[in-house]
Amino acid sequence: MKLVTRAAWGARPPRYALVYIASTQGVKIHYEGTYVPKSLAAADAHGSCAGHVRDIQASHLANTREDYSDIAYNAMVCPHGYVFEGRGVHYKTGANGDQALNAKDYAVCAMLGDSGLVQPPAAMLDGLADAIGWFRSGGAAGREILGHRDGYATSCPGDPLYAWLHAGAHRPDGTTPGGGTGGGAGIARYQVVINQLPYGYGAEGAHVTAVGKALVKAGFGKHYTQGPGPRWTDADTECFSDFQVSLGYKGTAPHEDADGVPGPVSLQQLLGRLPGGTPAAAVPPYPGRSAFVLGKTNPAVTTLDKALIRRGYARHHDGDGYQPGPRFTEFTRQNVADFQRATPALAGDADGYPGPLTWKLLLS
Repeated sequence: MKLVTRAAWGARPPRYALVYIASTQGVKIHYEGTYVPKSLAAADAHGSCAGHVRDIQASHLANTREDYSDIAYNAMVCPHGYVFEGRGVHYKTGANGDQALNAKDYAVCAMLGDSGLVQPPAAMLDGLADAIGWFRSGGAAGREILGHRDGYATSCPGDPLYAWLHAGAHRPDGTTPGGGTGGGAGIARYQVVINQLPYGYGAEGAHVTAVGKALVKAGFGKHYTQGPGPRWTDADTECFSDFQVSLGYKGTAPHEDADGVPGPVSLQQLLGRLPGGTPAAAVPPYPGRSAFVLGKTNPAVTTLDKALIRRGYARHHDGDGYQPGPRFTEFTRQNVADFQRATPALAGDADGYPGPLTWKLLLS
């Protein structure tokens, strides 16, 4: 691992003592969620990466609303594969969304944006795997590897990194952070979120018990020794894998179709429904472009603002957080543009002014 310590990148000291944690369930992967210049990934640009991390720490320390004690991430990974020590091992992150999520997983941020540098270079994927291995060996992190959006309403870590995570978080050479190819034997130990509820190794709740009971009732409970319970164990994974195989799914290795981690289709086939979430509300009619004029007010802007906040596109504001209201401001336009750039169908025309498709995709 190419580790850059806090002293080496010029970190400022924390504003107050960081919170110690003995272990976590795993690691959550993040991205910056803003524009990152493609030039940062140039072969001769690594000298700029330390300054980039210093800028992020400075922005976090200046954020009076969040009141960060330090840079929010436990580590950051640059396009050249170097791991920059943030809060480091055995310290609670400030980046995962709330206190419970911050205590549950470490946070590792890739220097990727929602525009500019959006595709992770091969060296960065190596560095992310190095960081995950570091938190496992040095920080007692569990086997869970998730994206920030798993369990929190946000677009982070962006679609390219999220796809990489759910394909197994492999290095470019096909190996995994823990060694091996991740293909072959083994039990899947990752989570998915379906209708706002987590499933897979370590997930907890009454919905997990309901899945176990349904598997037993359907005749797929042979791996349970004490019966299903509210915490997802390897037995749940093995039983669900048997059920998936009975449906005709192929491949029982981690991240294959019958690996024992539910998808929406197999879960609905087992339960007859998808628990959790709320019924989707109908998208209100598009109010027309005249509703979105800078400086003008319209009730549709309040609806737009609430959708932006719900989807996690609210980073532009006047310093007191982004609040819903009827006035279409430059902050509104910039937040809409962020959503457009992050949505493939809209990225080619990310001007920040909602058209019918932006309205439909944002509110659906």
